[in-house]
Amino acid sequence: MPINQEQTFEKKEGKTYPNLPKGIYQVELLDVHTEENETYDSKMGKTEGVKKYQTDLSWQFTILQGRDESQASEEMKELRVRNVWENFGQAFLYIGKNGKNNLYRIAEAFLGRELDQKEEAEGVTSSLLNSFIGKQILISVEPKTSTKGKTFDNIIDYLKAQSELNPLSDEEKEKARVKTDDEKQAEEAKETFDNNEANVEEAVNNIQF
Repeated sequence: MPINQEQTFEKKEGKTYPNLPKGIYQVELLDVHTEENETYDSKMGKTEGVKKYQTDLSWQFTILQGRDESQASEEMKELRVRNVWENFGQAFLYIGKNGKNNLYRIAEAFLGRELDQKEEAEGVTSSLLNSFIGKQILISVEPKTSTKGKTFDNIIDYLKAQSELNPLSDEEKEKARVKTDDEKQAEEAKETFDNNEANVEEAVNNIQF
């Protein structure tokens, strides 16, 4: 059966969002997971030809409240459901010359207290990190420009939330969730199928008996 002549297949492009204004935002942790990535030294060829990998932690925080009045459209002004990511290779607790590392600060922001000696000695478990999903903290964000000239939203601190804001609805979570290529293709295929079903139904309804 040929394609309905009235159906149009439009070009779709990903949305580009401006950087967030410098400030403190209340967020919900939508997702946290680990990724195995090549180390910096390995990428720079400093490992004698042997590729080295490390376990990175990837965090997806979703903003619950805020507006950017400098933007022209209402869609860009509204910051709720905007995502801010944090990715780092220090998947361990560490205190250096600059103080506690990100894993320390994130854990303590969600717990609302400092880690005790027992927790520090035993380390942070994956079950504890997973328990943070759906919970709220404050993040301090300011734009930062990388050595390659790209400006991104840089999280410089993590703080305990003093009160709860309205959590993300299931619909908002789905909107904020980053889909894999396979999921995007499946979604586009379902959308095409639904459109075709609607066209078939319309054609049947227009048949004169």
